[in-house]
Amino acid sequence: MGVQKARVFRNGRSQAVRIPAEYRFKTEEVFIQRDPKTGGIILTEKAPRPSLDEIFRELDAAGSSEFELARDQTPPVDRDWM
Repeated sequence: MGVQKARVFRNGRSQAVRIPAEYRFKTEEVFIQRDPKTGGIILTEKAPRPSLDEIFRELDAAGSSEFELARDQTPPVDRDWM
C-alpha cells in the first residue's frame, strides 16, 4: 500500500482529518503524539509506553538527583526460633 491522501477540514474551532476506511479505529478515542525527528503525527489506540530514557529524563528534570531515601539500615535482630 503506497501513500494515500486524507482530507483536512475544520470542525468548529478544531482541525480534523478524514482518514480512509482501511485506517479506521475500533475505539472512540485515540492517543496522539508527534515524532520529534520527523514531525510526523502518530495515532494509536493504546497509550504509548515511554522509554526508560524518557522516564529517567523526566525524573532528572523533576529533581530526582536531589532525592534521598531515608531508611533504617540497622541489621535485623538475630532470634532463636526453637
